[in-house]
Amino acid sequence: MIVKLRRLIDRLRYGREAERKRKRAEKEKRRQQKFHSERWYRDERLARRHYDSYEDYVRHQSAKLERVLHRLKETEAEDFQEFQRRFSLCEPLKPARSVLCLGARLGTEVKALHSLGYFAVGVDLNPGPENPYVLPGDFHALVFADASVDAVYTNAFDHAFEPERVLAEVVRVLRPGGVFVMDQLAGFQEGFIPGEYESFHWKDRAALNELVRHHTGFVLLGERDLGRHRRDRWYQVVFRKPA
Repeated sequence: MIVKLRRLIDRLRYGREAERKRKRAEKEKRRQQKFHSERWYRDERLARRHYDSYEDYVRHQSAKLERVLHRLKETEAEDFQEFQRRFSLCEPLKPARSVLCLGARLGTEVKALHSLGYFAVGVDLNPGPENPYVLPGDFHALVFADASVDAVYTNAFDHAFEPERVLAEVVRVLRPGGVFVMDQLAGFQEGFIPGEYESFHWKDRAALNELVRHHTGFVLLGERDLGRHRRDRWYQVVFRKPA
């Protein structure tokens, strides 16, 4: 009886796993189809989503929170611990006191920085109502003063409408000697296919890092493999603004 019950449990478990794999495969196929549609255009290094206007881009990006809010709430504790791990192991970040987080949504990364003793605040096009950690703002046109923060962090650079403008703002608000910390995904030729809300992407991470260096003049301090967090593998790259 016990053996039969275990076999039944195993069949149910394997059935659920097979169904999850099937759904992941279908979702990946849809992502591939959309990425290779007329909504994206690319050159030899970068791919950009087509928007009819900047206002169209803002509406599209602002709509994301409502769709993912329940998932962000469900995974908030796990994400908080992951951000703590990433920041506590980032040696170039340790001398900083103030950190500006770009595209911070609910602000889980901001809370993680607070827990580690940093002064931190986030900006996002749609941080949701009554968010004490994230200000409504556009990372293409930051409201902060020149050379006012020790560090800038983002894991949402692939949501930029015009990445060159975002990088110009990072250069402007970062103090001399400050660090720009970017958590990155693999490029579209390295296995990652942008989804519904990414606005641009890169052929590979080398192309992305060259884009950052070219438009900022920053020095690449180092990069490390952060490992897999849920379905994606992340990498952390740190740049320094010359003193």
